[in-house]
Amino acid sequence: MFARKMFLGIVLLIVVLISACAAPADTSKARSRGVIESGGIVAAEELRVAEYLAYYKQNFPAPVNTTLGLDLRMGNQQIPVEGGTAWLQIGVPAKAEQNEIVAPLNLAIVIDRSGSMDTPEKMPYLKQSLRVFLQSLASNDIVALVTFETNAEVLVPARAVGDGSWIASAVERIQPAGSTNLHGGMMLGFKEVEKNFDVRRNNRVILLTDGIANVGTTDPARIAQDALTYNNRGIYLSTVGLGKDFNDALLSQLATQGKGAYHFVDSAAEMDKIFRKEVSGLIQKAASDVSVTLRPANGVTVESITGYDARPPSGAVQIKLRDMGTGDAQVVLARMSVNGGNAGRRTMMTVELRYRDLFSQRDETTTQTIAVDSARVSNYDPTWDTEVLRNVTIQKTAEGLKEIDRLYKAQRYQDAWQIAYRLEQDLRYVARLTNDAQMVKDADLMRKYQDTLSKWVERTTGRPPAPAESGPAGDQPIRGRQPTPVGTPIEIK
Repeated sequence: MFARKMFLGIVLLIVVLISACAAPADTSKARSRGVIESGGIVAAEELRVAEYLAYYKQNFPAPVNTTLGLDLRMGNQQIPVEGGTAWLQIGVPAKAEQNEIVAPLNLAIVIDRSGSMDTPEKMPYLKQSLRVFLQSLASNDIVALVTFETNAEVLVPARAVGDGSWIASAVERIQPAGSTNLHGGMMLGFKEVEKNFDVRRNNRVILLTDGIANVGTTDPARIAQDALTYNNRGIYLSTVGLGKDFNDALLSQLATQGKGAYHFVDSAAEMDKIFRKEVSGLIQKAASDVSVTLRPANGVTVESITGYDARPPSGAVQIKLRDMGTGDAQVVLARMSVNGGNAGRRTMMTVELRYRDLFSQRDETTTQTIAVDSARVSNYDPTWDTEVLRNVTIQKTAEGLKEIDRLYKAQRYQDAWQIAYRLEQDLRYVARLTNDAQMVKDADLMRKYQDTLSKWVERTTGRPPAPAESGPAGDQPIRGRQPTPVGTPIEIK
């Protein structure tokens, strides 16, 4: 037990589970992009805000002498003496694997080869990515290849990678045909890993599918329950959805309970990104049981937290984050309401990061406080810091997409179009400030979404959408990128 310094008064600790954050995932962003580009409306139930934000690369400083770091940044280093809104960005980066002894793999890759995979943008790129990935494994890693269509089969029984001479011919034998027996393929993958289960290895199944289970066991609840049986034995599961017709909820649940990653692939570039750039974090775990606890100072109230739809309860809030792989990063945004107070240095929040270090097999804790200057401030902007502004804009984009779906279903097409227009303006403004090419792409995507929504406006009103309000002024002052001081860490004995 840790002996903690006592806070004045009694603090009620409420645990907040961030939606879809138990597994590394960026699916919501990629999936919403695919829907918009095809002229559809993004379903709110498939848009998880924390997952959407996780798609974007973060620039947190690498941890020093720890497996996970804690990076705190205020949206503005000042707060008006009369109080107001404030944003706190909480970054949790994991160290890279370069200097680590990586646990050898005991891995099964389960591949959907049903007839729907027989398209130029799926199977050829999947094979190419698989070859590159398998060739990158260590000679003492154990890997099995399982395929499924109407039936499931072990294409390559669990074996050491060795010199890799077998890889090219094995991958070439994967040919599309038949239906989608997802359960059968998944269970064969688990059994192959179970043959060589070793607590000193990273025991994992990676499941790739582009469809919905339609033969064999098809009940999502039964599929998830059978997977959980193996997860509880220490064999974990990562999932990759390809195309547009897979069961998003099931793959998310499987990865969440399997302590693995969940990705969506809608292009060759996304497939390449997963296999080439993110595979180390996909399979090499660095920390489990990750959580941050927010303890607001007197006069500070947490109004919202990334991925938590309801208003957080008053007092201390513990946020359970997903397990993390090497080179991984997570970010949480907390919007706060600050009461008026005296001028001078003022503490905003104490943040405690806790996790299980999977390299040392020890529980670790890091605690920091963050403060701002309380002063007479004119033209106060709670997101003056460009990094915080960028992430707040991304989060608001995800929230806006959910609201567009609600308005669309209510046949309020003009209002839905207005939100898409405003999101585009905000994204272009941030893109100019940050020179972030991804934000430009996002703004272009919102323009395309307006085209889709405008057709519904014209269909019901007989005229194009009314002009919306203009976005942020283009002559805003240049913002700095100076990091916000994080204060002195509190020592925990």
